Amino acid sequence: MQRTRRVVIASILGLIAGGISWAGSLFVEVGAPLSLASSISMALLWALLGFSIGISSLRWHWVIHGMVLGLIFGVVFGVTALGLERSFWPPLIMGLIYGFLIELITTKALKTGVAD
Repeated sequence: MQRTRRVVIASILGLIAGGISWAGSLFVEVGAPLSLASSISMALLWALLGFSIGISSLRWHWVIHGMVLGLIFGVVFGVTALGLERSFWPPLIMGLIYGFLIELITTKALKTGVAD
């Protein structure tokens, strides 16, 4: 039950992070606005980050765990952003931040750490 709760909470937090990224992209006009497909893929990528944090059973310290997974997903999204003629760095930085925050809220605030 603890594991299911962790996966659901982390996935929801990832969706929220995706919504925040999408809303932020509306206010930062760099070139053309994002298409609907790009907006949906952005939200789903961060939701996948949350899901990955939730299902991961790595026994790392929660800060390292969240930031490493966030960095991995940030690199993936950063490379994708380069193909859309956008900057590589914002997704990378946001990946670190979102990974940290998802893990912080999931592990410390809601007390759903990695199950034994």
